[in-house]
Amino acid sequence: MRQHLVFGLKVGYALSRGVQHSMREWPHEKEQCMKTFAFERWCDRLQLPTATRDFLLRLRSSPPVRRVQGRLLNVCGTYASRKMGVSIQFESHTVELWAIYTMEYDREVLEFFDQPYQLELHYQGPSGRPTKALHTPDFLVLRKDGASFEEWKPEEKLLELMVTHPGRYQRDERGKWRCPPGEAAAESLGLSYRVRSSEELHPGYIRNLIFLEEYFFDCVVPNGALAHILEAVEATPGITLSALREQDEHLRVDHVYALIARNRLYVDLYTFWLKDQLHLPLYLDRPTAEAHALLRNSQRNAPFGFGDGGNLTLSANALLDWDGKRWTLLNLGKTTTTLLPEEGTLIQLETPVFLHLIDTHVIQVKDTSQSPTMALSAEVHRLLIEAGDEALEVANQRYLLVEAYQNKQQEIYAGTPTRTIRDWLTNFRDAEAAYGYGYVGLLPKTAARGN
Repeated sequence: MRQHLVFGLKVGYALSRGVQHSMREWPHEKEQCMKTFAFERWCDRLQLPTATRDFLLRLRSSPPVRRVQGRLLNVCGTYASRKMGVSIQFESHTVELWAIYTMEYDREVLEFFDQPYQLELHYQGPSGRPTKALHTPDFLVLRKDGASFEEWKPEEKLLELMVTHPGRYQRDERGKWRCPPGEAAAESLGLSYRVRSSEELHPGYIRNLIFLEEYFFDCVVPNGALAHILEAVEATPGITLSALREQDEHLRVDHVYALIARNRLYVDLYTFWLKDQLHLPLYLDRPTAEAHALLRNSQRNAPFGFGDGGNLTLSANALLDWDGKRWTLLNLGKTTTTLLPEEGTLIQLETPVFLHLIDTHVIQVKDTSQSPTMALSAEVHRLLIEAGDEALEVANQRYLLVEAYQNKQQEIYAGTPTRTIRDWLTNFRDAEAAYGYGYVGLLPKTAARGN
């Protein structure tokens, strides 16, 4: 049995959070990140031998070989993986859980499985005599470039094991941790074996993860609040948490953090501290966040063109002058725009009406260079909203390839025809001239729309 799409913890040997978990029987076949055809194509690309393919296929459709155990001063539990569609066990509330969270958001990781298989290790024990040990790695990880068993441990524990069990745990000349008997056992199955250290985990990322822990459970987000938050973030990608709170005085910050924890909102947890509400940009998903990052980069550095930055820009928290009064732009949506006066209650205008007042200079836009969110022209804002996740993913990839082409990094763009990249570069420069942001020229079909 496995817990499905539930995050729960067991502390020590008896303490429980008292959270009720939904349970289900293990299905005949796991819900896979890769379907059968994708898995076969992945195997073909890596030229995996038949025996290794069959072995992986068997593990992918099998339950864990063991259930993790809670011990005194140790916290174990399960993490509801959206990537895998099942709950993933962790035996350490720190290192393994953080490793799971990292794999969940790592696009190079296609699939990962907990407690996957029992290996038989042969090595020289502390006494100097040959030793045999049965060992279950923490994870089997399928990445774009290969498959490996992975064992995660705290750095201080590895330093201790290197002394007490030198035949099993070693550090090579590059400082990389290794387990030669694990590597030999995995190699016999056509796989690799990796020892992973807590030192590899980003401190800021871990700090955010610790902060989010309580929001994985117990915090219920009502449907009305959920819809309101998602609509506001969709209308203004990158809106800061503080701006979102100004927009709705009844907003509960706990609801926002719960949506971040449950992957309904995206924040770059490596870059931003979740408690810094003034500078915490919110997005619906990673592609949108990456698109805005590339937009900022293209405007700041103009790597492929000669943007003059002269286009009118609108952003959340932009300051406006209208009829002799100071206003703040809270939300520029598809149909409705929300403004907040210095005194009084907020008002809403139809977006076409608002943009007409901007175009006719009835409403004047003040300097927005210090806005905590990126300033975008109304037209660029519309193009990004209408593009959708898949188009943003395509544009993000094209941007990186064009950037590599301009920097003569042939190893990055080698698989893409040069003529295609030059076409993208032309589209980028055309869009930069038209919109002030060349990035939008890399959106599929954007270049053909014209102004």
